[in-house]
Amino acid sequence: MTNPTDFLLYADAVAKRYPDGDVRALNGVTLGVRPGEYVAITGPSGCGKSTLLNVLGALDVPDAGAVYFKGEPLATRRDLDTFRARQIGFVFQSFFLMPTLTARENVQVPMFEGPLTARAERVKKATDLLELVGMGHRASHRPKQLSVGERQRVALARALANDPPLLLADEPTGNLDSANAAKVLDLFAQLQKARGLALIVVTHSDEVAALADRVIRMRDGQIVSDCAPATTTARTVSG
Repeated sequence: MTNPTDFLLYADAVAKRYPDGDVRALNGVTLGVRPGEYVAITGPSGCGKSTLLNVLGALDVPDAGAVYFKGEPLATRRDLDTFRARQIGFVFQSFFLMPTLTARENVQVPMFEGPLTARAERVKKATDLLELVGMGHRASHRPKQLSVGERQRVALARALANDPPLLLADEPTGNLDSANAAKVLDLFAQLQKARGLALIVVTHSDEVAALADRVIRMRDGQIVSDCAPATTTARTVSG
C-alpha cells in the first residue's frame, strides 16, 4: 500500500464533480509527486487537468478522496491561505498581476503571509527575485508597461517569493509567442534544478511536456498514462 509520507504531494482517489452541467471533472485520480520532480500533465481540453491542479494546490476541495502534503491531509488544515503562500508557488496563463502595483510590489504580495516582517527585507528579496528572472531593470514598472513575456517573468518571481518547495503552473506559456515561451521554459528548468523545486505543469504543449521527468496524460477525468517523455510505451493506469 502506498504511503503518502513517501511523497511531497500525494492525491489519493481524488474525485470532483460540478453540479452545473453534471460534469465529473475528476474520477478517482491517484498521483504522487516527490521532492524535486518535474511533472507535466497533458490531455485534451476538458479532461480535468486544471481542476486537478486546483485541487492539488488547495484552491479547490475534492468531493471524495484526499490530498496530502508532506504526509499531512490538507483537509485537516485550518490555515490554507498561509499554507498556500508559504508552501506553493502558482503561475497562471493570465498572470493575475495587480495592475496598480509595480513589478517589485507584485512580487512582495505573497510575502505578507510569509516569514519576512520588515519592509526592507521584502523589498530586497523582491528585487533579488526580479534580477533572478531577468527583470531587475523593470522593477518599477506596472503590468500595463510590460510585455506579455515580461509579465510572465514577474509572475514567476512572485511564485518564488516565499521559497516554496512546490511550484504549480497552469499553461504558463499559453499567452506567449515562441521566443518568449522558450525563455520562460528555460527559466523554469533552471530554477527547478537550482532550487530543487517540485514542479507540476499543466500544458497542451509537447515542447513543455518534453522537459519534464514524467508526463501524465488525462482523459475524461482520469489518468490514462504516466511515463517519461522520451519513452514510447507508457505505464497504462487502470480506470
